Formats: sequence, structure tokens, C-alpha cells
Amino acid sequence: MFLLYKLAGSLVVPPGCFIVAILIIAALAMRKPRKPFLAGALCVLAAAMYVMSSPVFAFYINKPLGTAYEKPQLPPKDAKAAVIVLGGGSSLDEDGKPFQPSAAAMERLYAAVKISKEQPWCSRLIFSGGDVYGKHKVSEAAVMKYAAKIMGCRKNIILEDQSRNTDENLKYCAEIVKKLGVKDVVVVTNNFHIERAMNFAYQYMPRNVRLYAYPSGGVRQKEIQVTPEMLMPSVGSLSASCSGIKEWIGMAVASLTPEQQKKKVLS
Repeated sequence: MFLLYKLAGSLVVPPGCFIVAILIIAALAMRKPRKPFLAGALCVLAAAMYVMSSPVFAFYINKPLGTAYEKPQLPPKDAKAAVIVLGGGSSLDEDGKPFQPSAAAMERLYAAVKISKEQPWCSRLIFSGGDVYGKHKVSEAAVMKYAAKIMGCRKNIILEDQSRNTDENLKYCAEIVKKLGVKDVVVVTNNFHIERAMNFAYQYMPRNVRLYAYPSGGVRQKEIQVTPEMLMPSVGSLSASCSGIKEWIGMAVASLTPEQQKKKVLS
């Protein structure tokens, strides 16, 4: 009885209600005059939305991401390393102005501030992220710096506030690293994003710089138990599926760039 209650609840709110609505429209399309092609296309759309909204699909589409860097990597205790924190968006206040990092960026920032307080080798933090859409005149990096100060960060903070995507994050940070002359760099971002970020880090950073991946959010769960609840659509699973698909597309596009092709040849 409880499972039926949960199932009904998942179908009366998005995305479940959208799936039901699409199926109803598909059924209506089969009434005279019948439109079998339209009905079939709608059924495929409903099936795709259902699959992407299921927790089990969200788990398996994200499972391989970050497996190359399952655990945080740290430089030696006697190193003097810089920590790069990649921006991940900002939340807006009632006036539509950025005032705090987004949930994803806050996860990255928490990990970086924790490092700065606990690790003696952390000499400075580099916050990377610009005003991506040019609307707010406040960069993601500046928002992260403000939040880090509130969280008690006392380390030197350098802002890279021109980048608009992961590629530019690491490209512009590499220029800062060159000027600083540091030989150890820790890259902090979400565990689902770390592999793509490290690919760009290896592409742009000086060859004599040692790189360390620090995926925030902990080690990914490796297996799940498929239960009826894992098959029920939810907005959280749809969001997770979209994030995972975005990462896969991002890595595929990045692999087609001349720099990545050259890297493959050299390796």
C-alpha cells in the first residue's frame, strides 16, 4: 500500500505528471483521424523522460564519472601548493544579484576551505569563475571569495574572474600558476566533474607542475540495490541524469579539440 502511495505521489508532480500527460496525448492521437507516427513519437518521448527521471538511470549514467579519481589526492606535507577551486554558478538574491555560491559550488568551496585550514602545504587559493553570462557584473570567483571569508578562510586568495567554462577555468588558471611559480597544484571540483577538469588541467598546466585531483562530495557509491522506489520518477533524478549527460557530452567534445588529439598522439 505504501509503495502505491509513493508511486501515485511520483506521478502527480513533475516530471511524473508530464510523462502521464504525454501518454494521454499519445492515446488521443490514436483516435480518429489516427496519427500513429505522432502517437509513437510521443510514446518514445515519454519513455525517454521516464528513464532519465528514474534514480537507477541517474546512478548508472553518473557512476563512471570520476572513477579515475575516486579518492582525494594530496601533495607532500613539505610542499607549497596552490589550490584551484572551479566555479559552479551562484545563487541570486531577491534583486537578482549573485550573493552566494550555488549548491554545487558550495560543495567545492567547503572542501577547499577545509583543505586551507587543515593542510600546512596550502599556500594560496585560486578561485576561478567569471560573470558567465555578463549580466551581473559580479564574478563567480568574487562570490566564492566572499563566502570563503565568512567560512573563516585566512589563506591568500587569488581571483581568476574571466573564465566562462571549464576549459577557460584551467586555461586562465595555468597562466596564474606560471606567474606564481608553484610546482604543486590541487584541483577541487565536484566528483562528477573532476575527470573533465583534470583533462584540461593536464592540457594547460606547465609540464613541471605536479597535479592532484580533489573531488568534492566524497567517494561515489559503487553499487545500488534496485528497489521499486529506484524505478519511480523524481525531479532530483532527472537533474542528476541531465548533469551526467552534460559531462559525457562535454568530455566527448573536449576530446575532439586539437590539443586533446595531440595529447593522445604523444601519450
